[in-house]
Amino acid sequence: KGVLTLKGTTTLYIAIKVPETNSILLNASLSAIFTQSESDRAKLASRIKINTPDPFFNTLGGVLAVAADGIWSGETWLHGAVGWRMPLSGWRAAYTGDVLGWHDRSRIHFDAYAASQVKNVPAVRLHPTQDSALNLARSLKNWGTQMYSNGYICRNPNRNDQMHHYDMNLCYIDELLWHLNWTGDLDYAKKMWPVITASLAWEKRNFDPDNDGLYDAYCCIWASDALYYSSGAVTHSSAYNYRANKMAAEIAEKIGYDAKPYRQEAEKILTALNARLWLPKKGHWAEYQDFLGAKKVHESAAVWTIYHAIDSKVHNPFQGYQAMRYVDTEIPHIPVVAKGLSDEGYATISTTNWMPYSWSINNVAFAEVMHTALAYWQTGRGNEGFKLLKSSILDGMYLGASPGNVGQISYYDAARGESYRDFGDPVGMMSRTVVQGLFGINPDLMHGKLDIRPGFPQIWNHASIATPDLNISFKRIQNIDNYNISHNFGKKLTVNLQINAISDSIKSLLVNGNPTEWKLIDAANGFPVVEIAFSDSANIQIEWGGSKLANNYPEKTTGKGQQIQFSSSAKILDFYDPQTVLKNAVIKPNEIQGEIVGAYGHRTCFVQLEQGEMKWWQPLAFLVEKEKKILQTAFSQVNQTACEMINMDALLNDSVSNIFKNKYLSPRSPYTTLQIPTQGIGEWCHPTLTAEIDDSGLRKLIENNTFTSSLNVPFRTHSAGRNVAFTSLWTNFPKSISIPLNGKASNAYLLLAGTTNHMQANFENGIVNVEYTDGSKDTLQLINPDNWCPIEQDYFVDGKAFKLNAPRPYRLHLKSGLVSNNLEKDLNIDGVYGRKIDGGAGVLLDMPLNKTKTLKALHLQTTANDVIIGLMALSLQRCH
Repeated sequence: KGVLTLKGTTTLYIAIKVPETNSILLNASLSAIFTQSESDRAKLASRIKINTPDPFFNTLGGVLAVAADGIWSGETWLHGAVGWRMPLSGWRAAYTGDVLGWHDRSRIHFDAYAASQVKNVPAVRLHPTQDSALNLARSLKNWGTQMYSNGYICRNPNRNDQMHHYDMNLCYIDELLWHLNWTGDLDYAKKMWPVITASLAWEKRNFDPDNDGLYDAYCCIWASDALYYSSGAVTHSSAYNYRANKMAAEIAEKIGYDAKPYRQEAEKILTALNARLWLPKKGHWAEYQDFLGAKKVHESAAVWTIYHAIDSKVHNPFQGYQAMRYVDTEIPHIPVVAKGLSDEGYATISTTNWMPYSWSINNVAFAEVMHTALAYWQTGRGNEGFKLLKSSILDGMYLGASPGNVGQISYYDAARGESYRDFGDPVGMMSRTVVQGLFGINPDLMHGKLDIRPGFPQIWNHASIATPDLNISFKRIQNIDNYNISHNFGKKLTVNLQINAISDSIKSLLVNGNPTEWKLIDAANGFPVVEIAFSDSANIQIEWGGSKLANNYPEKTTGKGQQIQFSSSAKILDFYDPQTVLKNAVIKPNEIQGEIVGAYGHRTCFVQLEQGEMKWWQPLAFLVEKEKKILQTAFSQVNQTACEMINMDALLNDSVSNIFKNKYLSPRSPYTTLQIPTQGIGEWCHPTLTAEIDDSGLRKLIENNTFTSSLNVPFRTHSAGRNVAFTSLWTNFPKSISIPLNGKASNAYLLLAGTTNHMQANFENGIVNVEYTDGSKDTLQLINPDNWCPIEQDYFVDGKAFKLNAPRPYRLHLKSGLVSNNLEKDLNIDGVYGRKIDGGAGVLLDMPLNKTKTLKALHLQTTANDVIIGLMALSLQRCH
């Protein structure tokens, strides 16, 4: 601490010296050092130059260049510039080198990690090799296991003898393949061919050992902590492997190797993705399909599922549009607001809608937001990509605590808040999103091509970018567009400029002053897309003629069963309804009529239109009201005197307090994977996690085998011994139980307790069926988080990233006997992660019954893997 008095106009230089260094700084040298440093800074900051009508974007060139330089160690792109400043071959930091023109740095990075690939350690141990000390949650760290054997890429550069717990191969290989896209360097491709093929063989051996074409995901993306699939078929890892094998086949053809096995593997993956993980009636990819049990499909996809599939080009134009509509409607959007910021609908997104919270599972992470914005551009939805990217830029760079920061986690993240400066992952993804998304620069120099599809907002009339590789400028004056494009790639290229048509005809099109032909390419984003091909550098002038085209088909918010009538001045050529939006659709010359069907959050159909010289597929997007399922009633009409406690003593098979004391060993995958620990709680990052369940308070309140809750429902249970009938797909317990019933009742009151987790979110965990003597039945699905909760914790709910689709169910606090639908308040539970309920809590559900029918039985069945559902007590409200 010191005080410096300033007088006059004297120029002062302040030097901050690292204590450990031996360098000597003299006052006389400070002026020259400062001048040189400022010159170097200005040169670095001007490496990427961006000019647009939006001043918030014009700073991005310097920000990206300086942030990227900050994560360069001289040997590798680092995990972070400040926090986590260490080498790591993932996640997405290494994309930045090629996108910003540092191809020499990229080769240094890729060479360093090529030297980290294991080469002389064959896999001598068969699957599975799970670590028993870590409760089988993850692979055993021993050389010669399937995981730690030839092809594996280690954590640190130039060291192939250091294990890590991530699959860094997938991201490293994808970045390496993008390097070849940017450079077209076939000599380097030949040098790296053994690295690529060894990695692909390692991926196949470890994560598609059953050879079905779909891959498990073993912490291979940023959102890997707490993410586990138990050898399931996963969209994002399968998409990564599709692109890698497809490009390997292309490389093999060019450098003289056999392309057939890689082409066949790519085709196999794509076929399996479309057959098993694409949801045609819902218009997006599923997160994963279970390997175990009934092989159920988990439909609630994360953003990484959508953007990785699109980034790997496993989609057609129709799939791409539909999948991004899923992001529009099913992924939580969080408004970005600030005093003085005009409300233009700015909003960021969380990565999933899964609950309960766990780190990297449901966060607001800048790289995830930017990769999603890139996916909007890749599917032709430039306005939406721009709005999302700008929302994230405002959030992190202008409203955050560190101006210009390319951070890891947003202020809007409920658990972490703003954290980490110039983090490698978002530096890499912002570089790609600005260059490849906003400016649409997508090189394929291996095939002598450069595709440019600018994604500027419709209202922009000028934009330009200059990088070491190329210069692009755009200017629109009335109905004339001018593009100037030049590149410095050092080889002849075919440039394909793809732009959204703004009118229904082109009056003239000149390339370097010469009339040039154009064509339409396949698109389903609401605009005709015109492609103009030319060689290398060019000035392109387009004079639009005819009538203006406007994307004037707004999203409709309407209800199931209502009529929709679509008319257009354009000629209707065809109609494609992959999600079965319209029933009895009738196509007239310029009109489509039909009745909206389905009960899902987003619905899309496509109309092929022709107007003037233009032809395109126009999406018609609807928000359809979901069916309101009665998951429970509010115990509002309980008649205690009419309640009959059902004796289910013969079915009781455990004490509820033992739920995490048991060992759940079967069934488990026969392959190396990430899975829930043997105690039935936790994940691979927390393999020894447990929770103490204490039902002592409940037992003390029991008199004559009766617990009368504050809801006036009496339940039969016991003050000692077994007090729960557990069901599970674990072999520890039966999959289902059945309780004989008779007579008639208006309601079944259930006291349940058990487990669930984020990997089973928005998904049926179990089912209660009440069977009547006439063969009919009533059904109650147990769904996390709507009416099924983890015994050990309370859900965090904020109405933003964490929402409930139903009122909170009543819960029974086992340690005290308290019944509440607001344990957060009553037990003073705070925070986001864990939200421990001291002693645990059960769930109380009120299931309405058909009181005119005679009861036969109640059946409880667990339907989800990992999950344990226990029935502690059942009471019926009889009809008189």
